[in-house]
Amino acid sequence: MLKYALITDSVSGLCDVGLGDNETFYKSIGMQKLDVTQGYDGQWYLSEKLKSESYLQQQAEYRKDVFEKEFFQTSLGWIRREVKMKDGSTRNFLSDLLLQIKAGLDMGINVDILTYELPDFTREMDENYIKTLQETKSATQNFIQECLLQTVTDWEG
Repeated sequence: MLKYALITDSVSGLCDVGLGDNETFYKSIGMQKLDVTQGYDGQWYLSEKLKSESYLQQQAEYRKDVFEKEFFQTSLGWIRREVKMKDGSTRNFLSDLLLQIKAGLDMGINVDILTYELPDFTREMDENYIKTLQETKSATQNFIQECLLQTVTDWEG
């Protein structure tokens, strides 16, 4: 989209962008109309630079970092740390749900959990895509141990 902008880094294409409508002011500080796009990090870039291989690689690495903060890996698959319940509330999987899952297993009850496959980080990570990665699996005692170890890792981290 065309906006008044000033290139601050010609290598990455990073720009300062005028977000209002004061064209006279923007021109007075050296801005000109440029084709810019807001990047994954909230900053503005020349649109042509966002198509570069290095930018796409940075974007994939950023998505991977975000994913690994929101999920943790187990032998059953990746587990979302913050779980949305059917009633719309949100619970922390490790601190709010793990002991109930363990109690169910100890009582001989089959407890199903949602796991996720590792995503393709070159794709946009919206909720619709994340839902395609879901699988329902039965919790196991080994899974419980892995989650407890994750809790210790998080605490020590």
